[in-house]
Amino acid sequence: MSERSASPSASAVAARAERTEAMLQRLEQIGALLFDEERRASLRRRGAGRYLDDVAREIRFRQDDELTWVALVSFTAAYPTSELFDWFRRALELAPEESALRIFLEAGSRTATGFADLDARVEVVTGAVVVDVDFPARHSHNTGVQRVVRQTVSRWDAEQEIVPVAWVHGSMSFRRLSTIEHERVVDWSSSARREWEHGDPERTEFVVPYRSVVVIPSVPDYNQCGPLSALAEYSGNEVVVLGHDAIPVVSADTVPPEETVRFVNFLSVVKHSERVATVSAAAALEFDGFVRALPAQGLTGPSVVPVPLPVELPDGLRSEGRGAGGLPLVLCVGSQEPRKNHLAVLHAAEVLWREGLRFRVRFIGGANPWAHQVFDPRVRELVAAGRPVEVLRGADDDVLVASYREALFLGFPSLHEGYGLPVAEALAIGLPVLTSRYGSTAQIAEHGGCILIDPESDEEITDGMRRLLTSPELVETLRQEAAARPERTWDDYARELWAALIGPSALIQQEETPRAL
Repeated sequence: MSERSASPSASAVAARAERTEAMLQRLEQIGALLFDEERRASLRRRGAGRYLDDVAREIRFRQDDELTWVALVSFTAAYPTSELFDWFRRALELAPEESALRIFLEAGSRTATGFADLDARVEVVTGAVVVDVDFPARHSHNTGVQRVVRQTVSRWDAEQEIVPVAWVHGSMSFRRLSTIEHERVVDWSSSARREWEHGDPERTEFVVPYRSVVVIPSVPDYNQCGPLSALAEYSGNEVVVLGHDAIPVVSADTVPPEETVRFVNFLSVVKHSERVATVSAAAALEFDGFVRALPAQGLTGPSVVPVPLPVELPDGLRSEGRGAGGLPLVLCVGSQEPRKNHLAVLHAAEVLWREGLRFRVRFIGGANPWAHQVFDPRVRELVAAGRPVEVLRGADDDVLVASYREALFLGFPSLHEGYGLPVAEALAIGLPVLTSRYGSTAQIAEHGGCILIDPESDEEITDGMRRLLTSPELVETLRQEAAARPERTWDDYARELWAALIGPSALIQQEETPRAL
């Protein structure tokens, strides 16, 4: 064998040195919570192996769930599920002191994906507000929940100290955002004007919260719920949730089955959280009902408080003037799915067309399989019969605001909403709304600008549309009511939500760390 083949290459030696240095960096993050500076300096000189052995022995000795969780995550760069964490802490408790290192190494083996990222750095953040913005950071979709998250987090980012994070999906851990991802969250209008880039960071920086507040502003992906549930239950961090609705369980018949499964998984996070702030009083009733069932598991559950969304157009949707003339436009904004009741709108429109009324109907929103299988065929039938119906999917904000300006009224006879953001946006622009007389939309309508109907009644929907299409006086009255509504802005909402979710926590003022030995 040649000397060249027998000795490792320079690149291999450099890679090994980099991994060793990265592991020492991880151990330093844990060591800062366990040891004083003199002891840490001594352990650094003795190398990663001895450092890990001392960390493992100390964690075994402390038997503290908070420290055990942060040590496990920092070492493996993977957030454990409850099952993995229970195994780890029990194995440490039963192992003799000299075997604690072996338990850590076995945990690394069990979380092989994260453990393989040995050259990645880990940052333990203490007393921080960590905000999970994974979906809006990775995607350009900007309706409903995503619009709420971006409008809120952009203001927090400007006014508060926060750590926005996404997920490393292989190892299921939080990481820092790239510059592109950060802009996509806090300045979406600028980001949307540029050509799409994935924006993944060049170097992964894992984030491990310790005695911090972790904000979950939307329903996580299915696979993220297990690690988040364990974080909420064991880590000592406070998990707080922005609750939009419980539609996937309360109205499960109106959503795809996988959405119900994902939401039920999400409830495993909610039940261990500290606080839930909902987007409406109606949504608060749904989450409060879930919390009242938790004593059957011996759990108290989170406090639930409504923080209603504002009635204001987001910054990127503001424009002046009304749209062009032509046939009166009935506008429907929202995803095309059963609970939005769009088939009832089409039925009412057909009745009114047959009465001789002349108007157009425009739907703006995304589609799910139901839309392709049920809604689209009905639209094609009407278009083939000469009816003026159009469906716009993937429309940008310019098209949306132009449609709000152009419309005679917004038709929103939804069967179930957490809030009903299009209703608020329409009213903010002075557009009358036909909407449901119960739930969150009725709460939005309390200050005027709306006609309320029973969304289960075809006759009431038809009659409401007829009144709006034939009475300019009624439309003008509703416009004036909308203009006179009390102003409540996204700035107000962001401050109120911070006060509800972060304000009660003592953790973000708490600088104390465990006593160093």
